[in-house]
Amino acid sequence: LAQAAPRKATASRSAPAPPHPGAMAVPSDLLWECVRKNNAFIRKSTNARTMSAEPGNLLGVHSGKFSGLTNRAMGLASAKKGKKEPIVMTLSAVRRSRLMRPKSALPKIGIKRLDGKKGVAQLERLLGQKFVRPELLALAKVKYAKIRMSFRKPARAKAAAKKTK
Repeated sequence: LAQAAPRKATASRSAPAPPHPGAMAVPSDLLWECVRKNNAFIRKSTNARTMSAEPGNLLGVHSGKFSGLTNRAMGLASAKKGKKEPIVMTLSAVRRSRLMRPKSALPKIGIKRLDGKKGVAQLERLLGQKFVRPELLALAKVKYAKIRMSFRKPARAKAAAKKTK
């Protein structure tokens, strides 16, 4: 019996599919050079530093180190929801597929507001597990403490409230 010749692989089967355009990784330094001078989040003033209104910018400073557009984003803020005003942390998504979807690219996580020790522990746990920029942990703790202090009422308002009772 004659053996059949092995089939040759066609070009379409052996060539890998081209990668998805969004799947390619772009260096953050190159991306920062592109968006550094012109983007929608820049806030300039004459007598102060250039600030940024990016949703993932921790300090609001227009800098490549803190930019939420070019790096893994992280932000802390207080958001008013009805009568409650929680502290909300914004972290960039862990999965790369989520980064291509604007709605789920920056999920918001509530941080404990009443007990400072639990809130700091929650920050450390979240940043230790999911985040790859540990140098921002100390800055995040300082900002968390400042946001907590902003919820306190002035002593005069407390004294006036006691007198009316």
